[in-house]
Amino acid sequence: MKTLAKEPEATAPFKKMLVPVDFSEISNNALEYAIQLAKKTNSALHLLHAYDLQVFMYDPTQVNPAEYDRKKEILHELEKLKKAILLKNPGLTVVHHATLGVPVDEINAYSKKERIDLIVIGTQGAGYIQERILGSTTSLLIRSAKTPVIVIDKEVKFKDPKQIVLAADFQKTDHKKVLEPLKDLAELYNSHICVLNVYPHVQLLPSLEEIPEGFRLDYYLKGIEHTFFSLESNQIVQSINQFITDHDIDMVAMIARKHSFFSRLFREPLTTKMSFHSRVPLLVLHD
Repeated sequence: MKTLAKEPEATAPFKKMLVPVDFSEISNNALEYAIQLAKKTNSALHLLHAYDLQVFMYDPTQVNPAEYDRKKEILHELEKLKKAILLKNPGLTVVHHATLGVPVDEINAYSKKERIDLIVIGTQGAGYIQERILGSTTSLLIRSAKTPVIVIDKEVKFKDPKQIVLAADFQKTDHKKVLEPLKDLAELYNSHICVLNVYPHVQLLPSLEEIPEGFRLDYYLKGIEHTFFSLESNQIVQSINQFITDHDIDMVAMIARKHSFFSRLFREPLTTKMSFHSRVPLLVLHD
């Protein structure tokens, strides 16, 4: 009787990492990033491809018979991809799965079912936040997922995140629940965290709620090298972009929640040059 291999216990910080794949250059690049991270954390790598089926026009309830072979073909491609990964990285544990449905829904469902610790997904790159990414799988995922997500631009290559900027809004947060993945990464790579608050010109002083939250965040990051920064600007993305350049940042972390710094980011008019996520990976944490 054939027995299934057990997934290894991760050293830290993730046991299971999910990479949505569509066999494109963009998803392959995100996969390569995930592979390097999985090797460091001893994580099991889950490959997921979600697909839809075409139906006959004269009978919407009847599935095109030609589509029955589609899942078999996808699984064959996933198996080839898995073998290629293991050939170069024999120590990894790789699991693959194909499912019928809307990608973002299937990714979230699979993450919940398999208790995924981190999702790594690719995106097109500069300018796409405003022009194309809104409404895409990646954008929908970072807004709806309960699992931390790392967004990887097609041009980004893996680099140890020695310098991480946390774009903070100082809203009340359960730090242990929300920021633990960031803290784990920082401990794993001995990273320095730059806590950056970009506030508009109209806000001259921090509010009474923001001051104690800053102290709580400082206490939570005790033991990790970190520094607080504040920038006065109405242009969030340009400010983050410039900060990335000035401080040689390797990763940006943000907390996704309603009516927050993160939601303001997506309402702000953007141009190609302002798109920060094309420069470094974006770690999205969920409150």
